[in-house]
Amino acid sequence: MNQPNFFSRRITRRELLSTGAKMAAGLSAVGAVGPLLRSLGGPSLASAQSNFTGQLSLLLGSHMEPVVKIAQLYEERYGVKPSVELVTTPDLEAKLSATFLARHSPWDASFATASLAASLASRGWLKNADRFINEKLHQGGQGQLLERALGGARFQGEFYAVPWTVGAPILHWNKRLFRERGLDPEAPATWHKTKNSWDTFVEYAKALTGVHNGQQIYGYTDAWAGTAVILTWGSLLQMHGGRFLDEEFQPVFNDEAGVEATVKMYDLLHTHKCVDPAVLTYTWVFDASPGYLAGRRGMFITWPFIAGLANAPDALDGDSGFAANPAVETSASVDGSEFLVVPAFARNEAEAWRFIELVTSREAQRIVALGGWAPIYGDLMDDPEILAAYPMYAAVKDSYQYPVDGGWSPDRPMWVEILSNQIHEVLAGRKKPKEALDDAVRLINMERF
Repeated sequence: MNQPNFFSRRITRRELLSTGAKMAAGLSAVGAVGPLLRSLGGPSLASAQSNFTGQLSLLLGSHMEPVVKIAQLYEERYGVKPSVELVTTPDLEAKLSATFLARHSPWDASFATASLAASLASRGWLKNADRFINEKLHQGGQGQLLERALGGARFQGEFYAVPWTVGAPILHWNKRLFRERGLDPEAPATWHKTKNSWDTFVEYAKALTGVHNGQQIYGYTDAWAGTAVILTWGSLLQMHGGRFLDEEFQPVFNDEAGVEATVKMYDLLHTHKCVDPAVLTYTWVFDASPGYLAGRRGMFITWPFIAGLANAPDALDGDSGFAANPAVETSASVDGSEFLVVPAFARNEAEAWRFIELVTSREAQRIVALGGWAPIYGDLMDDPEILAAYPMYAAVKDSYQYPVDGGWSPDRPMWVEILSNQIHEVLAGRKKPKEALDDAVRLINMERF
């Protein structure tokens, strides 16, 4: 039976989820004015660009050093010195929501994650970016845009965010351990092109697992604690041809693809026993990485930057390989791209769009790339200077040939938590995969309706 479209209804306090619990007093009104604000979203991009004010205020992530450099370039180029405020990613949602709820923004452009961009857009708090994406990215001649990185920029078929960097988890492997166990150290480089290579991945992980030179070695490590489990599970879901949500944001992951993804993770842990059992306690990359960097784990699916750490002289010293993930029906990953947005209440909209245009220019994307963040243009990752400094970009580019969806609905944090909890019920042996996934869908719909 078709469910009603949750995001076309009046938004209630319960439905606003994480921010709703903190700001109950005005939330029903926010839901009512959201569509109106979108329809009154200010002047068009063309008219906005004729109203430069000489002022620009930015809210950027504390990790966004390349974009801070581009802000300095903006001053040199246009004679406008941006005011830059930095925020950590965990603090971003509360900061923006508290400010926008008052229909005010001291910032003309802001950093946003994919799930946050959808949430802000659903409340009418962002300027529409359709024209910018089409004119500047698709037709701007800056490079070959990685289209799959735009998934988190869309809400209800329209763009509300612009990517400044891309990235998705990839496969890393210890070539030294491979050679010691008689395995081909170059084989994983082409697994992403090979249907059902996940089975080969598992066979390699099993062969690597055991006590070697007095040390317990596991063929695979990862971070599966809490909601971190959704990255590898979501990759497996899409490898089987599945999806998190349909076009109306309804959960559809409780199909055969979802069941198979869950079974594969259970088998790694309990049937094959080839994954580090501590993965259930690792919440992020730096929990899981020490074993891999120390040479005690054979393979690791995680963020691309680990390649640089792993190949350092004090780690695997050039013996860490990297490639797009293995395949079932296809290879897949979960997008981790980041975005810039223009608040609906920005006072200097023209300056904001001009700054974002500079950030997405080929010139500035070289700054991004050489700063250690993968650029949004695939052909820029082929640049010899950039590739020499960051060879893992080749694997990042390959990853975007395949599905990288993350299920970018406005209430993503809520349903990811529910789904992750149910996956953990399976991994703990308390539920069967289909039962757990059906329960996840039921609980999500209960929370929404």
